[in-house]
Amino acid sequence: MLQVCDIFAVEYDVKFNTVKSVAMRIGPRFNVTCAPLMLDGMYLKYVKTVKYLGVVVNVAKSFKCSMEHIRMRFYGVLIPCMQRHVPRGANSELVTVELVKSYCMPFILYATEALPLSNRIITMLDNCVSTATANFFLSLMEITLCLLDS
Repeated sequence: MLQVCDIFAVEYDVKFNTVKSVAMRIGPRFNVTCAPLMLDGMYLKYVKTVKYLGVVVNVAKSFKCSMEHIRMRFYGVLIPCMQRHVPRGANSELVTVELVKSYCMPFILYATEALPLSNRIITMLDNCVSTATANFFLSLMEITLCLLDS
């Protein structure tokens, strides 16, 4: 198949970026050493993870994706959003909830409809949302108590 790609590249003056091109095995023999693959005169590097369109695919016996980067990105967006909007005046709760729904939730939901998610991953993503909700309402309670004390 790679020879067909090489022939196509020569005929249509296409240049492959062999530095960014990698190979990965998924299946029962994923950990068996493979023959080296050559594209455009360069050997492809075998990797254990590939990030494609924001989805991290791991080498394994079956198709598996990593969701750890999604969780980290969700919190990376959520924390500044809450720090900016929770302490502000009236109706900030509604504004913050809408911001979380419209700006933060897409990070957690990205590609979930197309991926085979295990129960462990679904629980991890659900815990992210639950933790965010709990922290949001704890912050509101602290602000309310401070306002009542003063």
